Amino acid sequence: MNDQILAQARDLVLLEGWLLDQRSWDEWLHLYSPKATYWLPCWLDEDTVTADPQREMSLIYYANRTGLEDRIFRIRTEQSLASMPLPRTCHMTSVIRAVHSDGEIRVDSNWTVHSYRLEKAHSFFGQQTHILEETSTGLHITSRRVILANDVIPNVLDVYSV
Repeated sequence: MNDQILAQARDLVLLEGWLLDQRSWDEWLHLYSPKATYWLPCWLDEDTVTADPQREMSLIYYANRTGLEDRIFRIRTEQSLASMPLPRTCHMTSVIRAVHSDGEIRVDSNWTVHSYRLEKAHSFFGQQTHILEETSTGLHITSRRVILANDVIPNVLDVYSV
C-alpha cells in the first residue's frame, strides 16, 4: 500500500469529526459503505468491553448504514426529542496508525469530543478503530468501533457525541 492511500485514510478519519461538527449529515453518511457497522460496546468491568453486539449490550450499535440513515433522519426532523437542541461539538482526533492488511485499511486513533448544550459543557473521549475499503469512488468506512473511555454519560450520547 502506498503512502498516498494511507494519507487519504488518515484524512477520512479526521474529516468524519469535522463533518459531524458542521452537521453535514449527508456528507458524513456518504463516508460509510452501505454494509458498514457502527458500534460502541459497553464496559463489562474496569478492563473489559462487550465482544458481541448481537448478544451483549451496546451503547450504540448499527449493523449497517441504514441504521445511521434512520438516526440522521430523526435528528433532522426533530423526532429525537432527547437531541433537541443539538449540542455544539468539537471533535479532536489523533491518528495513531494506519495499516493495510488482508485487503483492508485499518486506522486506529484517540479522540475527544467537546460538547456544549443547554448551558453545560461535557467531554467524551476514547479510542476508535475504522476499517476502510477502496472503491471506485474512493475510500469508505466499512466498520467503526468506538471505545468510550469515560462511560459515565451525564447527557445524550449520539453519533455526533463520539
